[in-house]
Amino acid sequence: MSSLPRNTLQSPKEVNRTEGEIITALTLPDEEQFKHDMQAINRFQQIVHSTMIVDLDYGIIPGTQKPTLLKPGAEKIAKLLGLSDQYEILDKVENWTEPLFRYLIKCRLVHLATNAVISEGLGECNSMESKYRWRDAKRKCPECGAEAIIKGKEQYGGGWICFGKIGGCGEKWPDGDAEIEDQKIGRVENEDIYSQVNTILKMAKKRALVDAALSAGRLSDIFTQDMEDISHIKIGKQPDLVRDEDNGESQEESASPARTRQPEAHKTNIDMDWLKESLEKLKWTDVSKWLKERYKNAKGTTIKELVESLTLEQQEYFVKQVQDRLEIQASEAKE
Repeated sequence: MSSLPRNTLQSPKEVNRTEGEIITALTLPDEEQFKHDMQAINRFQQIVHSTMIVDLDYGIIPGTQKPTLLKPGAEKIAKLLGLSDQYEILDKVENWTEPLFRYLIKCRLVHLATNAVISEGLGECNSMESKYRWRDAKRKCPECGAEAIIKGKEQYGGGWICFGKIGGCGEKWPDGDAEIEDQKIGRVENEDIYSQVNTILKMAKKRALVDAALSAGRLSDIFTQDMEDISHIKIGKQPDLVRDEDNGESQEESASPARTRQPEAHKTNIDMDWLKESLEKLKWTDVSKWLKERYKNAKGTTIKELVESLTLEQQEYFVKQVQDRLEIQASEAKE
């Protein structure tokens, strides 16, 4: 076999391997085939755009320019391409004494018709990540165990109340009660990490799936996966995506194409009296406009109608927004 001298640049066209054997180092595709492939990628990206739902399939992290692809969105992409997902644990640490848990997962997306591997993705998750290592401790009711303790209004005697409208039992305590005020709140070590081992494993699988789906769909210029596991993504400026929904789980046995369906409205379990009182307290007068701008499927003229037109995931996010704003308002009032 002939050898090439060091520090010699090779022609991108041909490299001599053996006498009479020519290998092409860089072959440009046929121009028409290249155009056809690019058009196919663009058409698929348009299909993805038309089937994605905000807060379900993707979300926007403030300060970022690309939407973050979420698990339902990754599953939808796999279904659109006729792919099944297969997983392999490449590495794991399960230390029940320390404790420390870590999983490195490979996801393969396989074409159902040909059994060809289309793409692979890697995902890792461990118990030292902030969301698993720590928890946000809130005051817990000594009577019912609910984390529903709030500060009572001064005009009603102050003290502490296990607030019934957020799941509490209604019990009351006076100001200075050590049983309430001595409780450690805020960021504390998660003493129950063992119950989250399966969650950590599933998160690694989810990250691997998102990585593989982005590669299979050639969608890295549209989506990112940097923060795919945020439970309540705060949406910034929305990209021009058409909202739709597919609640189905990824199914290896089904090769049928995904069907486009409008988001299904749900009756709400939200206490409307609590919601009305909270919105008045917040002076959130443009909440109807906020809901309609945020969710294209939000329909109705009253708050109740708007909320009931949302999906369950969207309702949960809306309640979280109200609760967060109330907490901020309460904190500012103390300062």
